[in-house]
Amino acid sequence: MKYSKILFLIVWSVFYSGSLFAQVIPDEYNGVIYRGETESVARGVLDGNLIETNFRNHGELSRWNDLPWGVWPRGVGGRHIDGVGVIVAGYVNGNRSDYPAFYNGEADTLLNPVSINYREAGLRQSPFTGETWAWLPLPGFNNPDRIDSVTSVLTPTPALSDDKTSWPEFWPDRLNEEDAGWPGTWNGRDGRLANADLESYYVMDDFSDKEYHVNPQTGEPYSPLGVYYPSPESDSTMGGLGLQMQVRIFQWANILAEDTMFLIYRITNKGDYTQDRLYFTQIVDYGLGNEEDDDNAAYDPLLDVVYGWDRNGIGTPTQGGGNYNLGYTGFAFLESPSDEDNNMVDADQDGITDESRFENNVFTPIVGQAAIEAEVNARYNITLFENYYGPLEDRPAYQAGVWYTSDEELDWVGYSDDNGNGEYDSGELLNNDYGRDGLGPFDQGYPGPDEGEADGMPTPGEPNFNELDVDESDQIGLTGFDLNTRPFYESGNNLRDDTWLFERIVLSKFPVGQEPVQTVADNEPFALFMSGEVQLDSENDLNGKSTDFFSTAWIFGSNEEDFFKNRRTVQNIYNADYNFAQPPITPQLTAEAGDRRVLLSWDDASLESYDRFIQEFDFEGYKLFRGTNNLLSDSRSITDVNGTPTFYNPIAQFDLNNDISGTIPVLEGEAIFDLGDNTGLQFNYVDTTVTNGKTYYYALVAYDRGVRPEAGSESVGVDPQENTFNISLDLAGNVIATSINAAAVVPKTYPLGYVSGGSTTDLSQLTTGDGTGSANINVLSRTQVNTANQYRVNFYDTLSTSGDYGITSGYDMVEITSGDTIITKSPFTSSTRVVDGFTFEMDNDEPARIRDNRTGYVSNEGSENELFGLNPLELDGLDTDWEVDISRNILTPTGISTTGFFLSDDDFELTWSDPQDTVYTPPFLFGGQFLRTEIPIFARNVTANKDAVLLIIDNDENDEFNEGDNLIVAELQTSGQYRYRYNLQFNALEGNTPPSAGDKFRISSTRAFGTGDSFEFGVIKSGVDNELASSQLDDIYVAPNPYVGAASWERSSDQVGRGERKIYFYNLPQRCTIRIFNVRGELINTLVHDGSISDGAISWDLRTANNEDIAYGVYFYHVYAEGVGEHVDKFAIVK
Repeated sequence: MKYSKILFLIVWSVFYSGSLFAQVIPDEYNGVIYRGETESVARGVLDGNLIETNFRNHGELSRWNDLPWGVWPRGVGGRHIDGVGVIVAGYVNGNRSDYPAFYNGEADTLLNPVSINYREAGLRQSPFTGETWAWLPLPGFNNPDRIDSVTSVLTPTPALSDDKTSWPEFWPDRLNEEDAGWPGTWNGRDGRLANADLESYYVMDDFSDKEYHVNPQTGEPYSPLGVYYPSPESDSTMGGLGLQMQVRIFQWANILAEDTMFLIYRITNKGDYTQDRLYFTQIVDYGLGNEEDDDNAAYDPLLDVVYGWDRNGIGTPTQGGGNYNLGYTGFAFLESPSDEDNNMVDADQDGITDESRFENNVFTPIVGQAAIEAEVNARYNITLFENYYGPLEDRPAYQAGVWYTSDEELDWVGYSDDNGNGEYDSGELLNNDYGRDGLGPFDQGYPGPDEGEADGMPTPGEPNFNELDVDESDQIGLTGFDLNTRPFYESGNNLRDDTWLFERIVLSKFPVGQEPVQTVADNEPFALFMSGEVQLDSENDLNGKSTDFFSTAWIFGSNEEDFFKNRRTVQNIYNADYNFAQPPITPQLTAEAGDRRVLLSWDDASLESYDRFIQEFDFEGYKLFRGTNNLLSDSRSITDVNGTPTFYNPIAQFDLNNDISGTIPVLEGEAIFDLGDNTGLQFNYVDTTVTNGKTYYYALVAYDRGVRPEAGSESVGVDPQENTFNISLDLAGNVIATSINAAAVVPKTYPLGYVSGGSTTDLSQLTTGDGTGSANINVLSRTQVNTANQYRVNFYDTLSTSGDYGITSGYDMVEITSGDTIITKSPFTSSTRVVDGFTFEMDNDEPARIRDNRTGYVSNEGSENELFGLNPLELDGLDTDWEVDISRNILTPTGISTTGFFLSDDDFELTWSDPQDTVYTPPFLFGGQFLRTEIPIFARNVTANKDAVLLIIDNDENDEFNEGDNLIVAELQTSGQYRYRYNLQFNALEGNTPPSAGDKFRISSTRAFGTGDSFEFGVIKSGVDNELASSQLDDIYVAPNPYVGAASWERSSDQVGRGERKIYFYNLPQRCTIRIFNVRGELINTLVHDGSISDGAISWDLRTANNEDIAYGVYFYHVYAEGVGEHVDKFAIVK
């Protein structure tokens, strides 16, 4: 794939507005009107890291009394925040003069419209119709027909990056892309991908807010303050301030960012008028625990952060359960609107006065570092620039030697033209030159090149350029803050009163010329912070700035120190344009319960992982975790230097067999990360350390190798990244959802008569070829097995550099009947990925090792009971008593030496002849080390079917070959040199009887799978044999028996009362009825078991058919299975 890189004298001299390449949302498309509506309101849950909370697609998070709200840490902690809302307020000209009768002839005035939608306290509704006057979501940005996979109930949710069922059919703001609407892909900030582990995206507007409109029925204004229409010429039905807001929420589960959440707001003026005085605002209601009179909050002006804590650090649960530890939590103000209209003021003090995130004019680049340095000095205050961004020599564009000046801070870099041919070639790095859709050839789901990809110049939509570069604007920063109390803000109609709320926003402004001061609240804190005044031109003004941004980060910490440490992490992610080192592609885990075992398998998608952050294929291995709760907290036992549980302890780990292994310091030296032991990859694991009836939670993560700076380097390394996982429970503790790399499993007995699946052919040896290993079929999903298919696994090898033997280099798998390649040629691993419901397990022998069971004198040659032994007295049919000792070294005057010996995976055979018929004469070698005399022994390489050489070591120096002497088995090379294979020493055990004519001695070697080797097989499904089941009825049992108060598999309960009680009936027929009786013969309950092919157990909650707890005592049970038989036994319940 190639693209021309053409440099014109002027590359792009067309002036166009920022809206041309913006994410424009049409007013109407295919009959859908894209305007906020109550019908599109949806609720969702964000749980992508340790923060778990509800949210709604009208700018509200963590609604009070709606589980879960403001929970941290997820699954362990409790509420911390009782509400978060977003507000935009403005000054506008209010019309009174056109309605003299209503306003008693009063003159026009200024109005203060405020756009908000915040639970009941901040919900504005028409007093006439009850219609919502607030932020409302646009249709088309989620799936309104989403069906919950657990409840099967219609449950729309705002679009979530990890839930494709929540996505719309297409994205209305991407209709002008080459692939219109980007169907089937995520609509991310940086293109068709998610930057974070969990993202949400929705769009809302304030068009429904008719507070300052005129009642069309009566002709009278709604408001006693004045009349205002933001778009009287284009759309007189538009209310509010005429603002549309795109909202993105990011959560990273990486340990550095697992306590944070990012909220990013993109605000556009859709009205006819310029909005001269807007204030972008966020409100936060603290609710640390269930009691609020001991809550504290403070504001740090240096870090632009508000944070709260509880005086005793203990939270009481909202419902059920015990107390929990409270942390510190708060919000950091990150991105603020810009002051682009004043090009003479450098608001952010970065040395650049003329900054814009919508300056799409791309002129001739400045080429060469000297020219770039001169241009930077001419344009910028170089001292301020380097104070803000670091030395010019470290800027990426300077290092690349090509700078497009619309990339104001020199961090956009085109593709790497490694061969200097002026064109992009496959395999070269794109750097930032991804094109408008943000995807490159190494990314998952890459649809092919798009506009701007690999053209050598910046394109809107590419990283580090314009809208996606937060530094390309002169941000005004946080300009106001108010810390008060919830009763103050929510008293009466305060949050519904535009004038009251606007006054609070204006009063929060920092005094001009004074540094902000730290403030503290000590009872039910409520915070407001804002940035303004901001001017937004109308979107219809092609030369104006109609869009701007602000963003905040929600932060938690276990204490104040931890909170501010996470504040630094948040700043680093923001400075990287909301990017973070990425873990590998998440593998898909499959778990199947067995009898005291769990079979786990996964795909190989992670192997193709490309980390865009460090621009490498950096997959390194897998870790498998297991826990007894959905957070796997009992597995999180690897601590940092402070003793804080930091990493999960795997029950199995598999990594690439390469030069990367061992442990490395991470988290700024505070913890250790294990990169593995070069075990080689594996795609399945059988956990045999489980108890039947108990629920186990598994998570499989892929991890990368990170980046370690070279010794003495000042560069910053990147810690290894690993996937996150999520297992969600309902209030009853039932699993309602898992991430694709997690599973919850209850091991149980198989049903009676169970016959496991496997291969149709014997896989103890190859179907064709010389390899000495074996294979096995591991059936993981009976339903996916295709018994009609026939498979062949072919192997490939390379020649060892240290001996004469092959090393397995790879394999492939084909379906013989169709000829389809199921697995393309891949590096060798001991197990394939899951194919058609099974994995193919390969036990590959290490090459050139002596096979003890096939080495020695040969007895009963050619028969089914052919035997081998180094001691001939242990074999039948042999008269000799010469025992043989085999080695691969030789005794020299200076000691034992392996010089001259080369490993071979060929088999060799010695045959004794009648000396009267024929004898062997060893070759002459210079040096006199070997005896040259005739012997009645011949050697042959039976694998290569050619003669071998024998060299005699005459230990007793009697010039004869006899007991006590040695034979060297060797082969002559084309170079004329000899390569020794084995040293055989012959020692008489009894009467010194040498081997006789016809005796043979075989030396067999292991051979790795190689070119020409293959296995052919079909796959048998597991099944149930009723005849076999009938013979196993006595194997049915109850556990625990007796039941004494509790069982190990019962979940702990936070509820008051007895809690869960449960026994299991094991080894049941696949389908059967269990009737339970008391000692008086009264029927207590009836259980019907209709299990899967792998389920031979059923639990009972020790309740009667009337849902009453049973009494203590002895009970009888009767099992009946049609076509199988019946079984009667008893169990006891002990107090």
